[in-house]
Amino acid sequence: MKQTILFLSIVFIVSCKQNVEEIPKDVIDKEKFIEVLKDKALAEAALNVNVKNVPGEKFDSVYNFSVYKENDITKAQYDSTMKYFSSRPGEFKELMESVLEKLNVEKAKR
Repeated sequence: MKQTILFLSIVFIVSCKQNVEEIPKDVIDKEKFIEVLKDKALAEAALNVNVKNVPGEKFDSVYNFSVYKENDITKAQYDSTMKYFSSRPGEFKELMESVLEKLNVEKAKR
């Protein structure tokens, strides 16, 4: 009887161990990713609004910016991070709310 209780206790303890998921090494940390998403949103907005009023064929030369280069990341890191957080809707929602807050702060400065 004691052996059965001991065995069941060990099984219970082992089964209760939290599964801590390790974040892949190519995933950007949350704070930096929030900044990247904010910069990407601002860049896309500038392009869509065409703030410099240039013809479409000159967009690349006039709007010469790289969100990836400015934030010292690669497109592959961005894609991996987007995939990682997209598979976690709760965390992704929090990220996007933070991006919106930062965009509102930028808007208030103008």
